[in-house]
Amino acid sequence: MSTSGNGETTQAPAVNRRRALLQRSLEVGISLVFLTVALRGLDWSALWGALRSANYLWLIPAVLITIVLLFLKAWRWQLLFYPEHHLPFSAVMTALCTGYLVSNIVPARAGEVARLVLLVSEQPVSVARTLSTIIVERLLDLLTLIIVLAVLLPFVHLPADMARAAQVITWAALAGALLMILFSFWKERLLRWAHLLLGRIRFLDRPQIYDAIGHLIEGFAVLRGRMGLLLIGVSLLGWVGVIGMAWSAAQAIPLRVPVTAPAFAVIVTTLGMLLPSTPGYVGVFHGLVVLALVTPFGVSQDQAMSFALLWHATNYLTLSLSGVVALWVHGTSLGQVMARLRSRSTTRG
Repeated sequence: MSTSGNGETTQAPAVNRRRALLQRSLEVGISLVFLTVALRGLDWSALWGALRSANYLWLIPAVLITIVLLFLKAWRWQLLFYPEHHLPFSAVMTALCTGYLVSNIVPARAGEVARLVLLVSEQPVSVARTLSTIIVERLLDLLTLIIVLAVLLPFVHLPADMARAAQVITWAALAGALLMILFSFWKERLLRWAHLLLGRIRFLDRPQIYDAIGHLIEGFAVLRGRMGLLLIGVSLLGWVGVIGMAWSAAQAIPLRVPVTAPAFAVIVTTLGMLLPSTPGYVGVFHGLVVLALVTPFGVSQDQAMSFALLWHATNYLTLSLSGVVALWVHGTSLGQVMARLRSRSTTRG
């Protein structure tokens, strides 16, 4: 293997390109599979008819709810830095909205990295601490969403295999939440275990790794006491808002279903977003909406797909525009944010 003068392998860029190509191929492939599920056997004339006759005024409250949710999520993210850091709300809001914009147009979930880089480059907070808040934020979302699922299950008639899977996910999430809280009491012990295990693996035995683990354990500590109750309450309120946004979009079609139907679609699509997909979750989102509504609630495929299109478009455009406005108010361009991302990627390489 040839090397450059400073000892770095010249094959590294080629390896990175192949890895990126493989990841993009996987994302596109999964999106196409779900898009096929959504479109197979679709009555196109019925779909266009549903879209033409839709009452688009119902999308106005959907947009307003999404905007309120952005402020709520930014506040929750700000709280996750307490008590060590009291970051300006405007900085947190700008980073959050920018992350959504980047996720909608750039592959590989780059939005999470974008908001991290933007916040860290302008505020006195470390990468490890910021990353820990993002991880805890995602775990909070998962935990509270599973609570919503547990409440919803008695009112949704699922096939036996789907019901069993939902019950397993619920219990696993609750056990995971308990472990997170316990971990926050065991920081020193867990760090000792980490040194014992990772110390045997050369590329993982680094101070940065142990620092990140320590910050993550500290992040779990926010789930204890009053702050934890506040964060869980804010997260649950956020999911109620998401369900309300989905219900409002459903009225535009309209879907003749109880509110449990859009609520179940919210849960299924959110859990499905853990899968690799193209930017904006195109294909995966639409296929999961069809799966969530057709069998459990007897919604026709054309109605489910028309709802998916309206719901997705409203969410996508609102979040993307919020990022554009946030960057404009901040005085930063998307090109500058992408330059920071490329610079960070080059540095890590």
